[in-house]
Parts: sequence; C-alpha cells; structure tokens
Amino acid sequence: MERSDLIRDLQAGKEAGLTAVFRLYNRSLLYFSQQFVPQEVGEEIVADTFLKVWELRDRFNTMDRLRAFLYIATKNACLNYLRSPHAKRSVENISEFEDSLTEDTDTLTKIVQTELIRQIYEEVAKLPHKQREVFSLTYLDDLSVEEISGKLKISPSAVYINRSRALNYLRSSLKLDDSLWIWALLLPVC
Repeated sequence: MERSDLIRDLQAGKEAGLTAVFRLYNRSLLYFSQQFVPQEVGEEIVADTFLKVWELRDRFNTMDRLRAFLYIATKNACLNYLRSPHAKRSVENISEFEDSLTEDTDTLTKIVQTELIRQIYEEVAKLPHKQREVFSLTYLDDLSVEEISGKLKISPSAVYINRSRALNYLRSSLKLDDSLWIWALLLPVC
C-alpha cells in the first residue's frame, strides 16, 4: 500500500489503513519502548498507542505527523509507566530512565536508530532467500562463517559471497555511507 493511500484509508476510517500503519511501525515501536520498559509493558504501551491513532485518525494528514505522534505517544506512555508506583518497585534508578526519556537528543537518537533498524529489516526481507539466511545468521544470530556453513550445508566461500552480496544490496538500497552502515550493524537488536 502506498503511503498516501495509507493516510487516506486511515482518515477514512478503513481498518486496512490502521493495519498498514501497524505493520509498518509495530516492530519499531516495540524496539523503541523496550529500551525503557519491560517487554510486556512495551507491548501494552504500543497497542494503546495504535488505539490512540485510530481514535485520532482524522488528525494525521502526512506520514511525518503520524510517525511523530507514534513515537511521542510511546515515549510519553513509557515515561508515565516509569513514574507509576508499580514501576518504582521494579526499577531501581528511575531518575536515569526519566532523564533519558525526557532529554530530547537522547530520545531523538533512539528514534533514528529504531527507524534505521526498521528500514534495514524491510530491505533484508527483499533479499534472495540464501542471502537473507546468511545475513540473519551472521548479524542477528552472531554465528561464525564455519557455523553458518555447517548449518546451511554450503561452503565457507558461499557464505562470504552471499554475505557480501547482501551487504552490497543493503548499502545501495539504503544509500548508507560506510560509517553509518557500521553503526547500524553494531546496534543492539532486541
């Protein structure tokens, strides 16, 4: 679905619009929220954020506004949770989390990281099957060339070739320079 169609469907109250927004941002928002709150709390917060999108759907006339709302609402809900009495019992240093969520530059960095990871996942899904497998086993499962070779029953040189092709495709499709690419691959993945 085109992004303009997504906004139009969302504003028109079509569930397909909300479903498309969910598919596009759910994983990113979960990753973002889980940097601050436990996984189950993050899942609840993200679900509530999508409910708010549905309730306020007529206010989103661009993808930028929608994306900003999703991250701001998720950030605020995480902060509210961290300030709640329930969280204070489970989080030892609440002020550290509050500071990281209220400091705009830190939050912006986390949003940029999350968006970059989302884009990488979208492009990885487009890779040919063998390249996608090698990429995932290398960068997500942190397996060695020998382990990948054994697991996929291919030669080590085939692992190197598939990994190289995958990286070249991702570099060109994402238009990343080498320093940004290295930074993206070193990000922790949830």
